Amino acid sequence: MSAEYYLSKGYTPSTKTIVISGPNTITVWAPVSGKRVVMTGVSFSNINAGTIAFYFDHPSEIKIAEYLLAASSTIEPMIGAWESTVVGGRIFARVGASGTDGWRVNATGFELG
Repeated sequence: MSAEYYLSKGYTPSTKTIVISGPNTITVWAPVSGKRVVMTGVSFSNINAGTIAFYFDHPSEIKIAEYLLAASSTIEPMIGAWESTVVGGRIFARVGASGTDGWRVNATGFELG
């Protein structure tokens, strides 16, 4: 599904911007209580070459996608929608190489409930 589908159902879009420093695992989107996340757009950039992987965290870690980027890259993959099926389940990212403020993730989507 696309963002247009969720907009047609009356959901309000949200955006998140996350900066990741160092090899780390960080929450990209944690919904408010009683909600589920659906990401309909994502872009990310890096300083150093490395990997970034996105996961759902409930009931166990489920990898959504992984990307390998050259240094000083920016990409915006067409993802359709990454929809969590678990209420309260977050979407998080892990990076394999980084530096100070090494990755910037911009996400758009909705919280369903």
